Amino acid sequence: MLIRKAAIECLRKVFHASLKADLALERSGAYFQPRDRRLLHELVYGVLRRRYSLEADFSRFCKTKPDETSEAALLLGTYQLRHMRIPAHAAVSETVAAIRQLQPKASGFVNAVLRRVADSEPPLKLKPSQRVELPKWMYARWRDAFGADTVLRFCDVFKSTPPLCVAVFVDREKWLAQVCGMDIEAEAGELSDYAVLLPSGTDVTSLPGYDSGAFTVIDQAAQAAVMDLNISNPSALILDLCAAPGGKTAMLARRFPEARIIAVELNAGRISRLRENLSRLQCGNVTVVRADAIRLPFPDASAAAILLDAPCSASGILRRHPDAKFLHDAVDIDKLACIQRSMITESLRVLKEGGQMTYAVCSIHPQENELVLDGIDAVTSMQRLFPDTKHDGFFHAAIKVRYV
Repeated sequence: MLIRKAAIECLRKVFHASLKADLALERSGAYFQPRDRRLLHELVYGVLRRRYSLEADFSRFCKTKPDETSEAALLLGTYQLRHMRIPAHAAVSETVAAIRQLQPKASGFVNAVLRRVADSEPPLKLKPSQRVELPKWMYARWRDAFGADTVLRFCDVFKSTPPLCVAVFVDREKWLAQVCGMDIEAEAGELSDYAVLLPSGTDVTSLPGYDSGAFTVIDQAAQAAVMDLNISNPSALILDLCAAPGGKTAMLARRFPEARIIAVELNAGRISRLRENLSRLQCGNVTVVRADAIRLPFPDASAAAILLDAPCSASGILRRHPDAKFLHDAVDIDKLACIQRSMITESLRVLKEGGQMTYAVCSIHPQENELVLDGIDAVTSMQRLFPDTKHDGFFHAAIKVRYV
C-alpha cells in the first residue's frame, strides 16, 4: 500500500505540479528498500509511458471527471491490471488502500471504477494520439512532419524500457569479452566506435574499469554527435557548451587528448556532478567554467571547435524520460527554439574562421532541429535519428565557418 501511495503522489506531482519524475521518485522513494524502489519506479514510469491509453480505458466507467489524486490512482490501478503480472484483486485492493490514505472519500469511487476495468477488456478503438501515447498537439505536429506510419513506428519504441549504453575508452573488444564473461549480454553499438549496449538496469559500478574511468554512460545517438566534430590542429581549443553531466566532454577529451577543452555549464548544481564525472574519467585536459551559453566569456573567433548540446524538450528520449511529454507544451517548444537560436548565434561569434561547430539536441521536433538552423549558410550537414530499439531519438548538425 505504501508503494502505491508514493506512486500516486509522484504521478500527481508530474501531471499537475510539473515536477520531473526522477525528482518526484527521489523524494517519495528515499526511505524504501531497493526492491521497493524498483517497483515504485516501474509503476510510475509505466503509467507515464502509457497514460493516454490508460485514461481511455478507465474513463469509460467514470460519470464525472476525477480529481487529480483520484485520476492518478485510476491510472496506477489500470496500469497494474493491463500491464503487470499482479492478480486483479491485489491491484485493485492495494490501490484502493492507498487512495484511502490520501483521500478517503474517493476510495469508493476508485474501487468501483477499477473493478469495472478488471471485469472488462481494453477498448478496441483508440484515437491516433492515444494509440501512440502522445499529447494531441505533439502527435499532430509529428504526423504532419513525418507521416502517421513513421510516428506509429517510432512511438512503439517509447513504450519499452531502453537499454543502457556506454562509451568505452579502452579496447572495446577486450572490454566486451570481459563483460560477456560476467554473464552480461552486451553488444557493440553501430553509431560510434566507442558504443556498447547493455541490458537495462545493469549496475555500472560493477563493470570492468569503472573506478579507473574506462567508460561513461552516454547513448550512442549522442555519441554520434560527438564523433561528428573534428579539428585540424591537435592542440586546438574546444568548447563544450551546456556540458553537464559530462559524457560528451569525456568523449572529446579521449578523442583529442592534446586539445584544450573548456566545459561550460551554467547550472551550479550540475557542475559538481560534472566535476565528479570528469575526475573519475581522468579528463586532465578539461577545464570547467560556469557561464551562460548565450553570453560566453570568450573573445570573438577564439575557439577552433564547439560542441553545443543545447537545452531542449527531450522529445527524442521519451523512452527514458516519459515525463517530458507532460512538462512541455507547444508554446514551450517555440521558447526553447529561441534560446537555441541565441546560443547558436553566440557560438558562431566565438568560432574561428575555418572552425567547426556541432549543434545537438535530444529532440526530434523540427522546430528544434532544422528549423532553428534556417538561414544559417554555414550548415554543412544535418542528421535526425528517430527513436530506435538501440538508440535514442536525436538531432545533430555540423556548422563550419568558411574562410573569406
